[in-house]
Amino acid sequence: MIQPMAAGASIGLAAAFIAGLAGSVHCLAMCGGVSGALGMRARRVGAGPARTFMHNASYQIGRVGSYTLAGALCGGFGAMLATLADLSSLTRIVRMLAGLLLIGIALRVLVGWRLFGALESLGARVWMRLSPLARSANPQHLGGSLLLGALWGWLPCGMVYSMLIFASLSGSALQGAATLLMFGVGTWPAMLGGSLLSAQIGRFSAARGLHTVAGALLLAFGVLTLLAPLRQAHH
Repeated sequence: MIQPMAAGASIGLAAAFIAGLAGSVHCLAMCGGVSGALGMRARRVGAGPARTFMHNASYQIGRVGSYTLAGALCGGFGAMLATLADLSSLTRIVRMLAGLLLIGIALRVLVGWRLFGALESLGARVWMRLSPLARSANPQHLGGSLLLGALWGWLPCGMVYSMLIFASLSGSALQGAATLLMFGVGTWPAMLGGSLLSAQIGRFSAARGLHTVAGALLLAFGVLTLLAPLRQAHH
């Protein structure tokens, strides 16, 4: 079976969290309309600031829950393929692929390279179809907000799909779930803030210095993940 990614599973989880933080600018660009619409809905159904915040938090919990489930499915599927195909001899190649994918995500953050641009456009069109339903739905229970958030988590998104491929190389369903959980937690500040403070949080998240530092860290993680198996092969 494929072992956890080079330099340990902790690097993969840290990279996923940083990818979530760094990708928040791109997430707001694609999902800003979703976040804003759900934020308006939360203010309409919420009885006061505390209740409004709980509805907004429920959206995010549902969204990250969907990410985590998808990560578990991809991680488990990748592990199953590894078992069936006896890919243990290809572990180094798989780890190098994980490193290359991290480098690709870093380039997306740093220079805007969109590996799954067509899927992101599709996600925006899907949301245009669904947004009237979200605005018209008026459940007073937090479960309704949780469900809407979970549906939001399945919208096509290039950044999420990149992380799902990364999770499929993690070696297990548990590690895949943890990878997407950390990615989702990384997106929380911007996406929850996008629901609560829409325009203001967008300007905060676009701070170029923080964006560049996060992208550079991702690039470093990718290079470390890529080089570790090469060093093993050399020794």
